[in-house]
Amino acid sequence: MAKKRTTGIYLGTTRRQKNTLLRNLSIIAVLVALTVVLSAFFVSWLLENENGFPHFSFWGQNEVQTDPAETDDSEVTDTQDTACITDRAEDTSDTEPAGDTSTEVTAEEIPPESAPEENMVEIVGTPYKVLDYTDQWVVMLDAGHGFDDIGTASQLLGETNEATVNLDIALRAQRFLESMGVTVIMTHDTNAVDGRISAADGGEPPLRNLVLLTPQDRADLANGQDIDLFVSIHCDSIPDNPNVSGMRIYLHQNDTMTKERNSATMALATNIANAFGLMMGDSAPKPLVKDMTEDQAYYVIREIGVPSVLCEVGFVTNQTDAANMLDPAWREDAAKGIVDGVIAYIRSADLG
Repeated sequence: MAKKRTTGIYLGTTRRQKNTLLRNLSIIAVLVALTVVLSAFFVSWLLENENGFPHFSFWGQNEVQTDPAETDDSEVTDTQDTACITDRAEDTSDTEPAGDTSTEVTAEEIPPESAPEENMVEIVGTPYKVLDYTDQWVVMLDAGHGFDDIGTASQLLGETNEATVNLDIALRAQRFLESMGVTVIMTHDTNAVDGRISAADGGEPPLRNLVLLTPQDRADLANGQDIDLFVSIHCDSIPDNPNVSGMRIYLHQNDTMTKERNSATMALATNIANAFGLMMGDSAPKPLVKDMTEDQAYYVIREIGVPSVLCEVGFVTNQTDAANMLDPAWREDAAKGIVDGVIAYIRSADLG
């Protein structure tokens, strides 16, 4: 009589085969269970740590915006394309007049339509901290001109001049940075000279050519201090074309400097451009970034070893810009915009 065939799961014909199959099935079941548990823990960690991954962020009025979506609309463009300012013919070498760091550009070099209608410059470069031995960030702020050097002037400013505007914005920026725990060193925090009111603050012109803190002096001061960043604040002027307006940020990627310094300088400039643009809103011209060549670069951005930028906050020859410069509320926002860019750079470097 033939054996009756049984049905069911095949477990082998010998006890050894049955034991081996059961053991393999048990191992597979354990691995599947561990995978499910670990996946659940990982998803739970992501939900509880929504800021777990680093990303660039920009500060608004007084608090940090940590939503990456807020900067996703920025179009990635080539920095050289956004820096629509063509090379100037002037040579700003060591023989330039003491204290003269204002931009002098002809109307043909910056057409009125040079500012892009939409979007801001991309963030490029790699921020880094110079003073590795301390957690405290140190920034040097330089109010352009000052003392008996009034900088550039315009009938639109009335009795006010560039040096006074520069110092006011720099002092406001100092206050903001120090409130955020950043150590600030000023190239100068007053325009007074020898106990009298300086020409930069509306006093009588000097009897002799007294100019304190030349570009060389400022660079020597910066290189002699333990600082991480250098930011110089100026106003611009194009008498032949009053239509040109908005912020310009100048930098120089020096061949004699390290690649890290050059890359970080570009990062500092673009962070300030983005933050300043956000602060001023869509109605204002978007800030432009210019990487100057060796023969045109201002002394303070060419000769300082740490990341260094020169910010021209606007044009005294433009009616809107000049009116803004006379408004304390606008100068407050200008200082905030510069500070927001510096803080964005610092936070990016800390995340790195």
